[in-house]
Amino acid sequence: MAANSTRSQPYHTALTLMGLLICVFTSTLSAAARTEHALSVPEAGAEVLFRLSGSNTIGAELAPQLVTSYLQKKGATAIQQRSAHEQHWISAQLDGKTVIVPIVAKGSSTGFKALDAGTADIAMASRKIKDSELAKLKRFGDLGGVQAEHVIGLDALVVAVHKDNPVSQLSLAQMAKVYRGEIRNWRELGGLDLPIRPLHRDAESGTRATFDEEVFGNKRPRRSPAREVSGNAETRQQVLQDPAAIGYLPFADAEGVHKVAIKAGDLAAVIPDRGIVATEDFPLTRRLYLYKNPSRYHPEVDAFIHFVESHSGQSDVEKIGFINLTPKTLQLTPYSNAPDEYRQLMARASRLSISFRFADGSTELDNRALRDLHRLQDFMKEQEGRDLSLTLVGFSDQKSNSNIAGLISRFRALKVQGALLRYHELGDSKVLALGAFAPLTADREQGPIKNSRVEVWIN
Repeated sequence: MAANSTRSQPYHTALTLMGLLICVFTSTLSAAARTEHALSVPEAGAEVLFRLSGSNTIGAELAPQLVTSYLQKKGATAIQQRSAHEQHWISAQLDGKTVIVPIVAKGSSTGFKALDAGTADIAMASRKIKDSELAKLKRFGDLGGVQAEHVIGLDALVVAVHKDNPVSQLSLAQMAKVYRGEIRNWRELGGLDLPIRPLHRDAESGTRATFDEEVFGNKRPRRSPAREVSGNAETRQQVLQDPAAIGYLPFADAEGVHKVAIKAGDLAAVIPDRGIVATEDFPLTRRLYLYKNPSRYHPEVDAFIHFVESHSGQSDVEKIGFINLTPKTLQLTPYSNAPDEYRQLMARASRLSISFRFADGSTELDNRALRDLHRLQDFMKEQEGRDLSLTLVGFSDQKSNSNIAGLISRFRALKVQGALLRYHELGDSKVLALGAFAPLTADREQGPIKNSRVEVWIN
């Protein structure tokens, strides 16, 4: 018996240790569950002003900042933020009561699901609503219409590699081959003899959806050798540490990483800066959106979105690191191959960061353009007293017939000119039509939207 007792002692010790580990693990899970539960219900007696759900790109920092500023403008006091597990709660004292705004930031797709389920009043998205989502939410009205869709800022996907990687530029076609697994070694791109380790965001991410749309178009691969990462922070960590890694980050998160210049079509390869993102000329530029239910009147939702689109809200967009929509003047170097009239305009005038675009390449201005008409009007009012004139430069998509391309580009510029004259009392503008000059993309799917545009020049 003594011998058996001695032999069983290690066994009992192991069981005791295992029990302790299970208790610690269970306690940790319980703590996490308590934290999650604490953030899943409002504080006792608090009034929920409105609820945001969706994009982590917007929800991580920008949305909490915008909500805080909005509450401050309303005169709220004791504003506090609690955060855990991609959830944020902004609470405050307002008009003698406790109010709270919950923000759940788990990916753009989750925002539309929350609108559908009635668990959110505003969906945050770092990509445009999909046709399938429009169809699913059709009972609310047109989620793609001007009453529901609000562009609140601009971002760009920055392609990043390790600082010791000698590859300095890539074309969109090369990026597609890397993420399809058709190019697997950096040596094939002029780099070191290392296997390429591409990083991809999760399937719910609007950041990934933008990357897939811009890089693959409608030819997205069924399988990819890329490793999925949980968020932008993990992508950043990997490209800083791994000499073989390549990934993409939002513009606001790309400070300090080694950026790769991106080439699209026949355009020169460029590393994104604020100017080229503001004009949406960079190939991996994307818009940041807020969507609301157009069939429901919610005064706090309307007031918040109006604040976000105002000068104060747009200042917060810039403060967090994104590109706001407030018009700015840009000095650009004239293109050596540009038509004479355009080259002369570039030499003597400044380009505004506004570029008018059309809904799905149609003849109607898109939702951002309709609001940019107001922004341009406000900008010109601020310049009163100065002898300024506008030139609207129209572009069309690539066409085999240059005469037709020229007519289309003129029609687009005249469309903007007419809207400015009829609704915004801005009649002193000239029109310049450049046809299919300087296409921003060679992709057939994206071409009608990106290449068909109207630039605004001021002198």
